[in-house]
Amino acid sequence: MELPRNGSVVMFMLVRTTAGRPTGYPMTGLFSDGTLQITTYRKAAKARYLLADDRVCCVVPDPERAGAGVRLVGRAVPSEGSELAASTRSNSAVIDVPDEVRAAVRDRLESNKRMVFRIDVERIEEIGAPA
Repeated sequence: MELPRNGSVVMFMLVRTTAGRPTGYPMTGLFSDGTLQITTYRKAAKARYLLADDRVCCVVPDPERAGAGVRLVGRAVPSEGSELAASTRSNSAVIDVPDEVRAAVRDRLESNKRMVFRIDVERIEEIGAPA
């Protein structure tokens, strides 16, 4: 499965709670020039978890092969959100969500209610069903 250089993906993000237990979240990830980013509310549990322990695993299911996908293992780094907010305003962000969602995310980024994490990918692995 090939990941986009620019565009959005549906994925599942696995992190560790402050107690060290694994937990997961369905997410929309955004690739921009090959860099994976996610947004979340600053007050959300996942933001607290990523700030306390930056290890992350993102699983991107292959839409064409049931049970297959790509696992991205890396570190989540808080990142400046103004560039992502601007890209949603100019529609240069290749993200497959309704315009209302795009506008709400932009508003929350500009008001600092949401934050951006860049995922520094250390390892990419194909998983699941063989091709």
